[in-house]
Parts: sequence; structure tokens; C-alpha cells
Amino acid sequence: MSKGKRRSFLRELPVLLLIAFALAFVLRMFVVQVFYIPSSSMEPTLQIDDRMVVEKVTYRFREPRHEEIVVFAGPGYSSGDEDNRLRRIGQILGLVPTSARDYVKRVIGVGGDEVELVDGQVSVNGDLMDEPYVRYTDVDNFGPVTVPDGQLFFLGDNRPNSSDSRRSLGFVDVDDVVGRAFVIIWPVENAGILHEVSGTALPAVP
Repeated sequence: MSKGKRRSFLRELPVLLLIAFALAFVLRMFVVQVFYIPSSSMEPTLQIDDRMVVEKVTYRFREPRHEEIVVFAGPGYSSGDEDNRLRRIGQILGLVPTSARDYVKRVIGVGGDEVELVDGQVSVNGDLMDEPYVRYTDVDNFGPVTVPDGQLFFLGDNRPNSSDSRRSLGFVDVDDVVGRAFVIIWPVENAGILHEVSGTALPAVP
């Protein structure tokens, strides 16, 4: 590369970097986002340190459905987290947890549903759910409760070790939903599509 071309490239480099970060920001805000899994609350479906991709387009046209895996904003958000630029870059790349307010759980009940747990078995509107994704059951009873319109009832797949709608979270407003989880991209041995239909195979426990 000649000196003239090198100088021209160095002048253009800041602009190219700015464009790249702007595109990443737009994609993260409106299309897709990589999330890092910091806890075991969704095991065995999602393992600690998994990176999953969440798409933000589907719920612009419809509301979440039963058994979909959803990321939503919950309590515990601290605005101070947003001021750390290095952290924000890591969040865009899925290298660090997005923030204390982001939760990933499975939709169990939508507005109008009656949800009840008896000896670890979940029923919605009186019908027992077939939940092949649950390996660790919780024998505690809960409910029945009726999900208010415009809200959702969530459970973690790891029932004994999940802060969800039975406990600290309560019902979650549909407007707090960030997007739908649809694929694990890292680590390679856990990579796969996250299906939302009851009885569909999910990534196996390593």
C-alpha cells in the first residue's frame, strides 16, 4: 500500500468505525441482540454462559405465545450500568450480561389464563401442560391465579431455582418484553434453535 493510500485509509478509518458501531446499535435496538446467560434458572434449556440471539421483530406484530422463551425487563435495573461504555460494547457482543433488569423465562400464561401448580404439575385453564423441557421439578403448590389482560405469567425451566412469576417477578406487562429467544450460538456444543412448541426437542444437556 502506497503512503498516499495509507493516509487516505487512516483518515477514513474513524468514519468506518463510527458507521460500524451505528449499524450495530441499530440492529441491537430494533432487530436482534445477543444475550449472555448468567444463571441456571432456565436449565437445561439454557446453560450458564450460553450466548443466545433474541429477535425483536415478531412481537411488533403479535403478542408472546404459550411456551415461547422471552427476554423481558424486570425489577432491579440500575441506570448507572448504562454509563459504562466498555460494558455497553460487551453487551452488544454478548460478552457480558446485558443488565440486572433483563430476565429470560418461558411464557406459561397470557392475559385471561388461569394458572395453577399442584405437586409440580402446571395446568392452564384446567389443562395439564406437557413440559418436556423441565428436568428439575418443584413440588410446591401455587395458585390458582388469573393473569390480567396485557400481562404475562412466566416460569423458569429450572423450577426449584428460578425467580419468576410465582415469587419476586409477579405478572409482567407485555410492554416490558424485549424479544423472543430463538437460537443459541455459543458454545458450539450447545448451539441450536430454541423451539417454542410443546413436545419439540430442545438442546440437550451437555
